[in-house]
Amino acid sequence: MVYKKEGCEPKPISFYHVGDNVNKSKDTILFVGKTAIGNDLGELNGDYHSPYFLDATKFGLLSLCLKEKYAMSRAFYSYTHEIIKSYFGSFEVGIKHVAMTNMVKCNNGSTLDINSYLAKKTCIDDLGLIWQEIEMINPRRVVFYTNHNYNEFIERYKPKSDDIKIEDITHQAHRVKLGSKKITWWHRRFLDKNNVPIMDFLIVGHPMMKHKTSYVQAIISWLREN
Repeated sequence: MVYKKEGCEPKPISFYHVGDNVNKSKDTILFVGKTAIGNDLGELNGDYHSPYFLDATKFGLLSLCLKEKYAMSRAFYSYTHEIIKSYFGSFEVGIKHVAMTNMVKCNNGSTLDINSYLAKKTCIDDLGLIWQEIEMINPRRVVFYTNHNYNEFIERYKPKSDDIKIEDITHQAHRVKLGSKKITWWHRRFLDKNNVPIMDFLIVGHPMMKHKTSYVQAIISWLREN
């Protein structure tokens, strides 16, 4: 998946982090950002070297641990760190039960979501990379920090299992007030043939420039209720 003529990264970005207990625990969370940060990875690659994709796991773990030099200024990592720490009781415990990735694996810019529609559609719909990652991780909850920008792609997703029921607890247009701002709050649930919830999606406004305490507490409350 290379879009050189559109100025995208030469390689798609991997997961940022997959905790050791993700496939063992029933209390798992996948955090999903919008676009990949790739231009400034520097030497912070993971252990796997491939001509086809860039292993960003070392960068992701350092960022989630707030040890990467820009991590504190990136709400994607600093707010998620606080959510993990508060929800699981300690960051050291929680990091083992969570994973982090992005909707789009190649990006037009290093930190801003300026991906073209073609890049989004090819990555999400045609190749289905984010959905393959979700199938691999099989998390209990998925928190999409995507605001409303990726709703049409998320709307089309359905787990591969048979007899899956989809229920919108809140709808795409729903907003909640955090601090002085109203943000997207779309809660979609997937249930099995016995109406037992198997996965919950929360599509929420990106944490950047949001009131940190209000934002973190709202996400934690949702995680505890679902």
